[in-house]
Amino acid sequence: MAAPPLWSAKIRAERKARGWDAHSTARRLRKAAGDDRHDLPEHTDLVRSIRRWESGKIAVMSERYRLLYCAILQLGEDVLFGEEDRPASPQESAGSETDLGKIASLRQADRQVGGGHLYATVIGYLQSTVAPRLFSGSEGDHSFATAAAFTEMAGWMAHDAGNDLLADQHFHRALAFAGLGGDRQLEAHVLGSMSHLTLHLGRPGEAVTYARRGLDTLTRTRVPAPAVGVRLLAKAASGLAAQNESAEAARLLVRAEAMLGRQPEQSPSPWAAPYDEATLALDTARCMLSLGQVSEAQRQGRRFLAIRSAHRTRSRAFGQLVLASALLKQDQLDEACTLILDAVESTRSLSSLVVNRQLTDLQDQLRAYQGHQGATDCLDVLDSTHRERCWLYQ
Repeated sequence: MAAPPLWSAKIRAERKARGWDAHSTARRLRKAAGDDRHDLPEHTDLVRSIRRWESGKIAVMSERYRLLYCAILQLGEDVLFGEEDRPASPQESAGSETDLGKIASLRQADRQVGGGHLYATVIGYLQSTVAPRLFSGSEGDHSFATAAAFTEMAGWMAHDAGNDLLADQHFHRALAFAGLGGDRQLEAHVLGSMSHLTLHLGRPGEAVTYARRGLDTLTRTRVPAPAVGVRLLAKAASGLAAQNESAEAARLLVRAEAMLGRQPEQSPSPWAAPYDEATLALDTARCMLSLGQVSEAQRQGRRFLAIRSAHRTRSRAFGQLVLASALLKQDQLDEACTLILDAVESTRSLSSLVVNRQLTDLQDQLRAYQGHQGATDCLDVLDSTHRERCWLYQ
């Protein structure tokens, strides 16, 4: 079965963010058609098409319907449909360029709409495109590296959608594929993902072990990969901070900062996701918050928001919520509420249970300020947002 196009997840996410069902969407499309609305199919047929577009069962949408969707959602065609892929020829599918383009487009879409909307797309691509080449053996090590990269991405999307058991299974498979493919940078990168997940699950000791194993992989094989190394140092520091080992966590973060600007002596693995200054600032803010160093957590949180671009919806929301938590610990309620409400608004079309859980955690902090009008208003928004998103995630 072919992977569903990326735009199918986007139009579904945008519709749900506005609280529309398929019937009201059909009525809006008809209204947007103006004088030409009589040329559209009957209402029930149009609703059926909407559902098929959103499920990915229709691979191509005509220009007319694209423009109508852009009109009712008030979004540009490049935003809604810019990531659509043309069908790849057998020659293209056999090469890495097509796979790398696919994974780059999926990462970009994931940052904006969340893993919950894109998990099926990644699994579809693995099943329809990657798996046949993997078992044919025609591409050698490259096919295993490709499988590792897309399987690791599936793990992150499962985690974002709240299925951590499935995410763990994907990460372990990805690690096995990366080992078979011989890409040690990718192998170390996957170990960093496993470190992140185990910390999220409340197992900081395992998180440190996975991160150090990744660092050992880079050292043992003498692979110069500064970005992967910085990420692993930050993950190890996060695990140590969760165990209140402040001195060692700080030492690793200093090492990560020093390594960040170092140029690799050879080309980095194209499969490993990028790790930049903003991400290190966010990881550092989380470490400082865990260690109770609230002022430094605020400084790193502000640094992150100053660097991270606005189109990285989920990433910026994480930064806003970490900074809001640090502000609440110092009774800076008004700014914290502003950040929380901004994060709620910006993530309306995002399918991320991880973001939703962080919003829920902040509800607990805010309840200490219930006598304050700003906190009460913010809690009302969080309560309604929680109910709405839980219903959507079901």
